[in-house]
Amino acid sequence: MRDYDYAAYLLQQSAEKAIKAVILKKIPTISGKEIKTHNIRLLLRILERNGVQIPGSISRAVDLTRYAFEVRYPDDYRPVSEEEYEEAYEIAIRVYEWAKGMVEGQP
Repeated sequence: MRDYDYAAYLLQQSAEKAIKAVILKKIPTISGKEIKTHNIRLLLRILERNGVQIPGSISRAVDLTRYAFEVRYPDDYRPVSEEEYEEAYEIAIRVYEWAKGMVEGQP
C-alpha cells in the first residue's frame, strides 16, 4: 500500500520502545513515569547522563522523533517520502540491534 506515513510512525515507535528497554535495563532505579516521552533525544540524554555511551549511528535516531507527531497531528503534516521511509527503516533497525545487544548484555 506504500503507506510511508504510518510505516515511519511505527518505526519511530519501535526505536522509542527499544531505547526505553535499554533505559529500564541499565538504570534500574528509573521509573516508567520518568521516561514517559516520545522524544528520542530526551531518552538518549537519560542514558548518557547515567554513563551509557551512545554510538553516533544511534544518535541519528533523534531524526525519527518527528514521525511520532507529524503523522498523528495534521497541523504539522508533511507526507513521508519513500526515501525518508527507507532512511527511517535503516535507523530503526540499527537502534533495535544496538538495544538488543545492550539488554542482552552485549555492549
